[in-house]
Amino acid sequence: MRHFDVLVAGAGPAGSQAARVIAEKGFSVALLEKRQEVGSPVRCAEGVSEKWLLKHTGVEEPWIEAEVRGALLRAPDGTKAVMHYSEKGYILDRARFDRDLAWKAADCGAFLLTRAAVTKVLPYEEFFIVRTDHPLHQEIRATLLILADGIESRLAAQLGVRTTLAPSDIEMCLQYTLEGAPHEEGMIEMAGGNEIAPGGYAWIFPKGGNRANVGLGLLGSRSRAGFNARFYLDRFVAGRFPDASVIRTVAGAVSASEPLEEVCGEGFMIAGDAARLANPLTGAGIGNALESGALAGETAVQALKAGKRDRDSLEPYKQKLMRSIGNTSKKFYRIKEPFVKFTDEDINNMIRIVSKIDPSRVTVAGILEAAFKENKAVLALIRKAFFS
Repeated sequence: MRHFDVLVAGAGPAGSQAARVIAEKGFSVALLEKRQEVGSPVRCAEGVSEKWLLKHTGVEEPWIEAEVRGALLRAPDGTKAVMHYSEKGYILDRARFDRDLAWKAADCGAFLLTRAAVTKVLPYEEFFIVRTDHPLHQEIRATLLILADGIESRLAAQLGVRTTLAPSDIEMCLQYTLEGAPHEEGMIEMAGGNEIAPGGYAWIFPKGGNRANVGLGLLGSRSRAGFNARFYLDRFVAGRFPDASVIRTVAGAVSASEPLEEVCGEGFMIAGDAARLANPLTGAGIGNALESGALAGETAVQALKAGKRDRDSLEPYKQKLMRSIGNTSKKFYRIKEPFVKFTDEDINNMIRIVSKIDPSRVTVAGILEAAFKENKAVLALIRKAFFS
């Protein structure tokens, strides 16, 4: 049985980032991925803000399929508003991005193992025994664990963490990569409405030329037989891009919840989608995954240097995570419920208000304030959440 200072479950952005940080400091780390190939199949719209790449990975040309400078917001009645970003964004080749991050971790000394799903975590006083379905490495011993195994993670529950999501806190998502989908260069598009995506929105993310990721998400609580993500996406694509060819289909769920209350415990930390860190309103998660992975890796290094693995020694991870991204996520979650109850006319009115604002001055908080302009109680909540 091999022994490592840290075992990281999941080689997505969170797990690979954590493994690289730990390996760079000279500690032994195993990075286990359940799939045969890191990054495939893709289950993501592939958009990320430049600030997160600059902070954690740099920007490498092979990763970038399109640059994004703003967003076009479309109401159910066709009214449009434009939002110019204060910082650049990118649409990634996500498969290559994930693969390269895992390779970078391996280059730094991490032991990368694919086709190695973690099936059981057995805690002992000073270490864990981790069981996998890999034929050659069925048991691995590790002092610390970082769980970065995605929204479907079952490992945290084995350690006593409550991870169950209500249907109203899950977005059911489906996306087609289309060839023959003309769009405005440098702009993503988001379209809302209960006839488009109940409790969610449809998106068009450019991938270069006339290619685009076109998808949507709807709340699990609003999905029903015959009216699921495929029904709504097929109808949206037929209306916007009737002659486009589908070259890839991806499906998956995205959390629309608050972050887990318990993201660390005796000898373990939880990062990325497994910690419910996707933005509850937009579903964006790559940047938050990188940030949480880096923070988990840094905390693991400090604990190992001190020869500790108790909950108190890992608590700085939670504190830093909440200051960085967790508290903002909680704010978005507080206003998610009234937002997803909007009628189409509410959305039309919101976009009309936003369309009159200089695009360079449009912010997410400003959009939300416009959304709740006529509801004084909710408007007070928005102001408290975002402006205090």
